[in-house]
Amino acid sequence: MERRFGSKELPETSRAKFQQATQQPGETLEDWADRVSTLATPAFRDLPDQFGQREAVSKFCQFCIDREAGKHVCFERPRTIQQAVDLVRHHQYVTQVVDGKKAKNMIKK
Repeated sequence: MERRFGSKELPETSRAKFQQATQQPGETLEDWADRVSTLATPAFRDLPDQFGQREAVSKFCQFCIDREAGKHVCFERPRTIQQAVDLVRHHQYVTQVVDGKKAKNMIKK
């Protein structure tokens, strides 16, 4: 695995970086999803890929700036990061349509 990912970082260090990650202000959903996936690879390198992917999806949802959308998406149990991104976008769209300006402020976060 080390040759594959070029990581000499201790697994504990990689996991700590993964656990501390949150979406930053101004970071797009796509960039946040990419960062979570990138951090999950070395953090869970000794475990099955499916486990790392599930952890990445969970982290993406739980620490998305739009907390309401993230919570909603957690309930949907997406299998991939892309599916989670799509569900957050859909939730934001529906919220904006239903709630109007109130939702626009939430989307800009």
